[in-house]
Parts: sequence; structure tokens; C-alpha cells
Amino acid sequence: MLNLSIRRSATFLILLLLPALVLAAACSSAEPAPEAPAPPAAPQQPAPAPTTPPAAPAQAAPTAAPEAMADITPPRPADPNAQTGGVLNVAYFRKASSPDGYQAGGTFDRMYFFTGNEVLVAIGKDSVYDPSESLAYSFEVEDGGSRVRFNLREGVQFQGGFGEMTSEDVSFSLNRWFDKESGCRGCPSTFRSVTEVNAVDDYTVDVVMDPPDANLVVKMFDRGSIVHNKEHWEAVGPDDHKSNAIATGPYKLTLWDVGVTQNWVKHPDWWRHEPFADEVNIQIISETRTRLAALQTGEVNVSWLQAEQIPAAQKDDNIDVWDFTGVGWDGWVWNHGLEPLDDLRLRRALIKSVDRGALNTSIYLNTLRDSQAHTFPPESPFGIDAQDLWEGEHLRFNLDEAKALVEEVAADKGLDLPLQLTGVCERRPDRQQFCEFLQGSWAEIGVNFEFQIVSNASERSDVMEQCQTHVTQTGSGMLLPWYMEGSLHSSSNGNYPAKICKDQGSALDADGQALQDQLDELFAEASQSFDSAVQIDKYKQIQRIALENLYTYIPAMLRVNYVGCHTPTTGGCETNPMRGDGFVRNGDFWLK
Repeated sequence: MLNLSIRRSATFLILLLLPALVLAAACSSAEPAPEAPAPPAAPQQPAPAPTTPPAAPAQAAPTAAPEAMADITPPRPADPNAQTGGVLNVAYFRKASSPDGYQAGGTFDRMYFFTGNEVLVAIGKDSVYDPSESLAYSFEVEDGGSRVRFNLREGVQFQGGFGEMTSEDVSFSLNRWFDKESGCRGCPSTFRSVTEVNAVDDYTVDVVMDPPDANLVVKMFDRGSIVHNKEHWEAVGPDDHKSNAIATGPYKLTLWDVGVTQNWVKHPDWWRHEPFADEVNIQIISETRTRLAALQTGEVNVSWLQAEQIPAAQKDDNIDVWDFTGVGWDGWVWNHGLEPLDDLRLRRALIKSVDRGALNTSIYLNTLRDSQAHTFPPESPFGIDAQDLWEGEHLRFNLDEAKALVEEVAADKGLDLPLQLTGVCERRPDRQQFCEFLQGSWAEIGVNFEFQIVSNASERSDVMEQCQTHVTQTGSGMLLPWYMEGSLHSSSNGNYPAKICKDQGSALDADGQALQDQLDELFAEASQSFDSAVQIDKYKQIQRIALENLYTYIPAMLRVNYVGCHTPTTGGCETNPMRGDGFVRNGDFWLK
């Protein structure tokens, strides 16, 4: 059995939950009393490697969200053991979509775009707001939760001599949410409750909402709140900005050779401390054996790892492998408004024909978990226990039952067998193998699945948005329940029949529209509540409805992230380097 936790294991702490924004009592015009920032988490100790696939730790549901901090929290200091100088080499596994981060299209892109980009409110290693790494050192919630005021650090310098970051840059960066041409696919939906973003003075920004969104601050942990220089963005435009970004982070992008490499040089005026390396090179190495060999020899210092690399990496005394459980799912997304997927019986048949245990063993070497829930594992405070669906007649693996459903659909709709489905998959070994697994499984029940190969998540989205493709094999990092909006809410581009494709031949029928309206109402009730118990209940209802109806995405497997460090040459890996989103920040590493 494969050892999954390797040398040390991350603890998945979703302590911030749902609103992670405010206490109900804080939703007033009065400022909360100053509160000292929480101390950093204690260093983790080596743990024995488990002999079974990792389960996300059970969590107690949060009973309160963190209060705003009115005192100026100083920047997190540099590690006293760190050294400076040299070139840090980091291996990534697929073609990058946008080094400026804001326009990046995939979950895994966090592995590279945080090299030079920073967000207004940052997530720490303990999964909560970390003011010591945030461009906003505090925030206050006012007007009954409909306005959040962010207090900005003074003296933060942009890369390339573009001067100090002010509220004009921040309000401009956040106001891009309203511009569909700005490049952030998910931002208009994610921040749909925001009505305006205003610069109050040079170091204060107000975000106004109608209705209030209790999840606003935690939504800003990701790329949507990256701050870029207003003058530079307006001068070059969104397309050129992808390869010529000006941000506030420790390294400035100097070269983006698409599909090959990125080069970043240190930002000498970084607000936290002198960056450790002189340069950071992001090398795109899609072939897993080649990427592992580069890590083993020290050609690269840090590498994203995939299942087939883990056994050899864990045996190498020169590599520390870290894992992070509970950060998302793997499976597929489908346009369930496109015939013949508009029939729930066919969607059930496609699920019932896939042996998820065999898929996990053959492709992921048992490094993932067969989902017995939906987006979150049953032991999570906001996970559901859906064994009755996965192991019952509705979804259980049974080829005979699946084949009978396909034949029933074909007869009722007057379709010839085999039924024809099209798909799109990424050019990386595990994703291609997953699509081949689906192809073989579905062929056994009378469904022919033909798929094309593209380079990354953005290109997959481009194909699906043409509204002629049924299935895209994918996964998603879903740290908190609001992330489900990105696929299940009607305002999201990821919900193809309800948004992008509704006027292009794959709209929802009357029953589907009623189901969508029910999901939207539950999302509204959850996001407008500052009571975590209410939010948890609504998000559980959403997951149950989505799974019963096999709506939009199929979280067949629960994801574990892995990263490896070459310890003879690399510092910053003595404790787990992953943040609460399950990804590293390349500015944390140095050359020994």
C-alpha cells in the first residue's frame, strides 16, 4: 500500500468557515475593539506515513468569525535561517494560462502566479486571514454587513519603479470584477453582490454590497483580490498584462515563454523583507518521470508532484514530500442541458458504469479517496454523508443496470446505439488516462465517448463555452462551500446550461430551471446569513440536491495535493510550506 503522508502531514484546518468575515455583533457601524493577531502555528513534527488513503480531519463547526484588527499588524519577518541569492527553480506540470494571476484559469495556477502577485487579504497556513501577509492590515464590517472597509498598508511599492500602492490601485483592481473583458472568468459571479468599490482616502477602500455577502473576505483570499498597478494596466491592456504584469509581490515577471518557462527577478523594494532568491524560474515539465528526475538531482528545488511520482519521491532521502488533504475534488463537469445528457437516467448510467476504486488504483495509485459525499467529505462540518446514493441503486457501480438505463433512454428518445458523447481533456498523463478510463467504461454500456486534448484549464473552458461538447474531465480546489457557486449558481460561467449556453441550444428544461431556481435560493440564503449553523445547513442541502440530480459536476474523487522539496539545496521546507488553500508560495523558499 502506498504511503500517503510521506514524511510529514498537513492538517487541514478550515477554522475560518463561512463567514470568516464577521461576528453577527460586528455588523454595525461601531468599530470592533483592536485584537492582536493570532500567533503562528507551532512547527509540525514528523508523522508516520498512513497505510490507507488520507481522510480529511474531522472539524468542529466554527462558532464565530474573526474580528477585524484595527492595529497595524507588522509584516511577517523573514525566516532567521534563510539565505539570500541564487536562482530558485520550481517545476510546474502544465502550460500556464496567465502569470498575472487575475486572468489565470485553473486551480493549480496558484503554484506559479503567487510568485509575484499578492492579494488584499491573504490566507495563512492555519487557513485564516493572516494580516501579516496581507496588503490590507485590517478590515471593519459596517452598515449591517453591507459595507466592508479595508485599511491599507502604507509604503507598499509596486515592482518596476511604479511607485507606492494606494487606494486608487486597489479600488481599480477590485472594480475589474464588473468588467467582463478584464479576464477573470469567475469574478462577476463570485462578487455579484458587490455594487461599488470606492477609494475613501489614500489608504482606505470601501466595498459596498447589496445584499450583504457574509463570505466576502474569504472570497478575496484568491486571485480576485490581486492588486495590480492601475497606470500600467490601463497602458498595456489585459492581454499584454498577462506577460507584463506589475504587482506588489517579491518577484517581478521578466519572461513568459508560453509552455516552457517563466522568469521572475527579485523586487528589491518588497514591503515585507528582501526576497530570498535573486531569480525564480518556473519550468514547465509535463512528463512526470522527467519532472521527478529533475527534483531528485536538484535541477529543480521545488516541484508539484502527482500520484505516479510519490512512491519514488518518498524513498529519496534528499526529498521532503508534503501533502494537504481536503482541498477539492476530481471528476468531470458536463453540460447537462445538451442532449442526450439532459436526461437524468443517462447521467446516472454514466456514473454507474465507472468503477471508482479501480480508477483510483490504476491512475492515482490510491492517493485520492472515493467520494462518499459531494464536494466535501462526510467528516467535514459542511460535508454530507451520501453513502445511500453512492452505494444504493441510484449511483452504485453496476454495469448491467447502467446498460439498461442507456437502452431505455435510447428507446424513449429514438436514438441509435451507441449514444454519442464528446469531451475535452488536458494534455497531462493522469487527465488523459482518466478520459481513457471513462471512454472504456462508457463503451461497455453502449456510449461512444470521443475527446480532444488541450493544454490547460483555460483552453478546456474555451472549448466548453462553444456549447457543443458534453464533458470535460477536471477537478477543482474547493476550500470552502461558497466555491460551489462557481459551478452550481446560475450566474457562473461554469454552469453551462444556465449561463453560457442557455441561448445556444442547451438551455434547461422546465424541471431543470425549477431545480436551478432552488439552488440559487439556497445560495442566497447561505451567503446572506452571518450564522454559521444556517450556512452549513443550506450548503448541505445544496450538495444533496446537486448529487441526487448529478448537476453540473461529478466529484467522483476527493483530492490530495502534493509538493516535493530537494532538501540539500532548498530551505523553507522544514515545516509544511503549504498555505490553507493547499498551495505553496514560492517566496517562502531559499537556496542553501
